[in-house]
Amino acid sequence: MKTIHFVRHGETEQNKDGIWQGHTNTQLSKIGKAQAKLLSDRLNLKNQTVFTSDLARAKETAYFLSDSPTVRENLREINVGDFTGKSVKETYSDNLDIFDALQDDTYVFPNGESVQEFKQRVQQEVDYIFENIDEDSECIVVTHGFFIGTAIGLVLGFNQYPYPIGNIQNTSVSTVIKRDSVMQVNKFNDAIHLPNSYIDYPAKDKSRILTFIRHGQTDSNTQGVWQGHVDNPLNTYGVETAKELKGKFSNYDLYLSSSFKRAFETISLIVDDKDIIATELLAEMDLGQWEGLSTSEIMENYRENFIQSLFINFRVKYGIDGESMNDAGIRVRDLLNDYDKAKMLVASHGGTIKAAITTFLNCPELKAASSFTIPNNLGVSCLEVKDNKYSLWSYNVGKIGYENISYNE
Repeated sequence: MKTIHFVRHGETEQNKDGIWQGHTNTQLSKIGKAQAKLLSDRLNLKNQTVFTSDLARAKETAYFLSDSPTVRENLREINVGDFTGKSVKETYSDNLDIFDALQDDTYVFPNGESVQEFKQRVQQEVDYIFENIDEDSECIVVTHGFFIGTAIGLVLGFNQYPYPIGNIQNTSVSTVIKRDSVMQVNKFNDAIHLPNSYIDYPAKDKSRILTFIRHGQTDSNTQGVWQGHVDNPLNTYGVETAKELKGKFSNYDLYLSSSFKRAFETISLIVDDKDIIATELLAEMDLGQWEGLSTSEIMENYRENFIQSLFINFRVKYGIDGESMNDAGIRVRDLLNDYDKAKMLVASHGGTIKAAITTFLNCPELKAASSFTIPNNLGVSCLEVKDNKYSLWSYNVGKIGYENISYNE
């Protein structure tokens, strides 16, 4: 497996003012430099391979992470041509003609880059970096918001702008992994190292939000055992880490949980003063004949089914006669659509959360099975709901690592 942690550069004065920067060499603001320092403290990866855009705001951020980053011109932001120096809102956000042209890739920024050329550049650069890092290694890529958003959208299988993903925060981390030829989103828009951010961004700012949190750690998680409908409790570490999140999820109208011990115990520790609705419809996916087996045992006895259901076809049932991602996603979507609440916090399970988010985003069928990795224990993922459409604002926010992705071994 290979890993890329995409990082958006720190804030500039133009970011704060909503001004297009494109290919200009704008500098980090005082706030941007502080953000980059906080990111460096969080990652603590001084010996990690770092690639960076050649534009000043990205390079300046990269030097907080490495003394010798590899500079790549192809990691630049999209060239917005005549829009450079102008308001994003006035030139782009409110322009319906542009959004119509984005649907078929015919849009070209005036005297700048076409979106078709840009998407090709992004895909080629992501492929290049994966080809030039070692197996079982990680690297950091410091680049720009439009670049990262495009990379994530392409990994999820979306071909037409605008992708159903939110604005990427300065110095946020978005992680893509690659196993053989399969790329997956492991993390998106995680900026909890910033003092003005929070684990369930954007619950405090948006009018309607749906937030998922995976249960805390169980002994089965640490042993690499697929528990599915096995009703395990949290282990000691799971209890301790869930308690650390107490009081951080207070901006919700409704609190829901899987009825399984590990999920209900998690949300009860986090929001102990709230009424929680428990339901079997938020339970982990039925794993069929995989229940209670380790990854190696599943690979030995159900290899083809494992590969098909997890990475290729989201309609294939887990464990031969269990539940498919499609089944689980529809189950959760139908449940939550019955609640007319603006902000909902849902405690559930890794497979179920992955399936639900894939369904809410309408990820293209060819990529639906492999769109996301299973989130880590206590990983937080937020969807904004607007005009009955869902967009991804964050995925798997929390600790950076793969300690609870059981199929990583």
